[in-house]
Amino acid sequence: MAKEKVAAQVPEGQAPPISNRRVDLENWLAALLPGMRAVARQAVFFVVGLLCARGVVFGKYAPFGVAAVAAMPYHSMWSTVLGCAVGYLLPSQVSVPVHYIAAILAAAAIRWTMNDLVRVRQHPVFAPMTAFLPMLCTGMALAFVNGSTPSGTAMYVAESLLAGGAAYFFAHAGTALGSRRGASGLSGQEIACTLLSLGILLLAFADLTIGSISLGHIAAVLGILFAARYGGVAGGGIAGIAAGTLFSLGTTGLNYVSGAYALGGLMAGVFSPVGRLASAAAFVVANGVASLQVGNQAAVISGLYEVMAASVLYIALPKGMGSKLVGLFSSGDDHSRSDGLRRSVIMKLDYAAKALGGVSESVEEVSRKLGAACAPDINGVYKKAIDEVCMGCGLKIYCWERNYGDSMNAFNDLTARLRTRGRIDRTDFSPHFATHCSRLNDMVECVNRNYEAFTVRQAAEGRIAQVRNMVANQFTTTSRMLEDMASEMELFERFDFAAAQQVSEVLRAAGVTPIEVSCRVDQFNRMSIEIEAMQVERMRLNRGAVVKEISRACGRLFETPCISTAQGKCRVQMSERPVYRVQTGCYQHVCGDGQLCGDSYACFNDGSGRQVAIISDGMGSGGRAAVDGAMASGIFSQLVKAGIGFDTALKIVNSALVVKSGDESLATIDVAVLDLFSGCVELRKAGAPVTILRQDGQAKRIDAPSLPVGILNDAHFAKADAVLRDGDLVVLLSDGALAAGDDWLCETVEQWQGLSPQDLAEELVAEAVARRSDGHDDDVTVLVLRMTTPQPIPKDEDEEKAG
Repeated sequence: MAKEKVAAQVPEGQAPPISNRRVDLENWLAALLPGMRAVARQAVFFVVGLLCARGVVFGKYAPFGVAAVAAMPYHSMWSTVLGCAVGYLLPSQVSVPVHYIAAILAAAAIRWTMNDLVRVRQHPVFAPMTAFLPMLCTGMALAFVNGSTPSGTAMYVAESLLAGGAAYFFAHAGTALGSRRGASGLSGQEIACTLLSLGILLLAFADLTIGSISLGHIAAVLGILFAARYGGVAGGGIAGIAAGTLFSLGTTGLNYVSGAYALGGLMAGVFSPVGRLASAAAFVVANGVASLQVGNQAAVISGLYEVMAASVLYIALPKGMGSKLVGLFSSGDDHSRSDGLRRSVIMKLDYAAKALGGVSESVEEVSRKLGAACAPDINGVYKKAIDEVCMGCGLKIYCWERNYGDSMNAFNDLTARLRTRGRIDRTDFSPHFATHCSRLNDMVECVNRNYEAFTVRQAAEGRIAQVRNMVANQFTTTSRMLEDMASEMELFERFDFAAAQQVSEVLRAAGVTPIEVSCRVDQFNRMSIEIEAMQVERMRLNRGAVVKEISRACGRLFETPCISTAQGKCRVQMSERPVYRVQTGCYQHVCGDGQLCGDSYACFNDGSGRQVAIISDGMGSGGRAAVDGAMASGIFSQLVKAGIGFDTALKIVNSALVVKSGDESLATIDVAVLDLFSGCVELRKAGAPVTILRQDGQAKRIDAPSLPVGILNDAHFAKADAVLRDGDLVVLLSDGALAAGDDWLCETVEQWQGLSPQDLAEELVAEAVARRSDGHDDDVTVLVLRMTTPQPIPKDEDEEKAG
């Protein structure tokens, strides 16, 4: 009705409005599009049939056209037949083209006749037999009519077998590529069939030459290099064997290409992690080594020219060209195997954690029993002194047989004096014992000497007991570390091997050679990437450019990576761009305007979508406090960046401070962990003061009493949680900021209306110093975190960034 009204409003003799003509054109194109697609599909299969018919082996045999007719989809069979017929009728090295035309017509007739027999035509041997039987029958008829020799008859049988094998490859490749599983879902067998099918199509260009240089050989070498680049050793090896086998059959006098291409593909795959230039050079060298066995110098030189031309093209082509081949070599079977491997690793980590926990309990139990049995006793001091002094005394019977009780009481009374003064003299013995002992001076000297040795041994035993406890705690800490790893792996549902290969290619293009790349997808379909490289590669890593290219390659937007180094290795971890961002500001006041601050802080993204902020306050001020605070925050930050859990990292820091030196080392640790996907904040405190949160414009104190690290053999976080929204603040403080109380802090944070957290941090530090009225000074550190929601990226720009 609407169209009729519009038409009625158009005056007679005038053209319809442009908008109406545009709608009609769009409707006409929409109606024409399905037909155009169908024609294009038939044209593709016509070309496939033409190329298969032009592939020649053994100098004059062309069985692959018949294989194409037997294996291509039924809806495109007649286009394939027509293409094969044209290919066989065109001038070529084939001596009797009628033989092949009869075979393709026979194969088409067999398929047409049995198309309704679903179980028969879907059997794996149907396509090979449909190609083999017509080829064999027409070949035998030709041999009978022409009176062929036994060797000629054998060649007809051989080409029939090749036709059957090629039909098997075509059928499996077509089924795999038409299954919509994607290239990454193909099995190893399907990949091999696909590569062999592509090699048969390239065989048609083997005789297309410029001088003595074969364009088909150049295309085959180029394909092998791309397969090695994106498939590694397996891709290069499979592609080299497939292309080498086919071209050695199709080229008289160049049989060495079978081994040369296979070896070249293998070497190109081995050197693919180093870069394109190294991979191409490895192929050239391997091909040259394999060609040394050939006596035909002209053929070898032509082959080397072909390889070098393909290598130059490979290096000159754009870096991202062929990146879709990544999925072809990421076998679908690997996904199920990777899930099984993930479950196996989780179970092993969990069991190892429980076993180490059992070892810790055993060590602690044995330590307690040995401590009770072997601890030094002050009675041993008296016993040793009595044995040394009284052994040869004539009054021994009187003192230790008749008056044993009085004599022992005299020694027991010495215990309090020894512990108080550390030594005794003659007057400390009871008068009764002193008047009867003829060797009192020797006894006093012996008791003092043995007590001094006892105190040294007692101190050593105490230290040994502390070390035993530390060892037991280390087993417990290692157990917790393994449990953290198992819990982390439990969150990931699968590993994306195709994305990992693309990330590797991006890094190599940026001049960074990765050792290992892992792309993991969690239960919320969020991807995280972990990269390991040598430490020297960190200097070459342009964070912004690499993140941009990785985002484009993976089709996801990633956050700036977290980079850490350890033992000569560089670890790069990044996650997808989260919902929130964090603005940070930090300011410090050094006690007495000195050079060293006892407070240490760190703020970083851990690469898993969390922003971590840490303040550590060393005991006291000055150099020693600076060492303790820097040591605590530095070790803790490094462990968290390495993926170790917060509780486990705290225990390791505590152990490090305890054993650092004989002197007492104390430090507080205050941690805020902001989940940038959910907005949750976790506050973890070990001896740290209050934290100020401003939520929805209201400021409140968060206090969680706990002990600093470095005091006891065990350490624990006190924890508190909250949920933040856009504009909310987290203010971490060292105890120097609280000398004048915290009421003014809450009031200042609540009333602050600025946008830069750095301004608030500076204001709070200046106010804390000014408000202090006790005549003392202390280090002051304030770290402010502001949660923000980034402005939405326009759709077109977002799609462009994601690639």
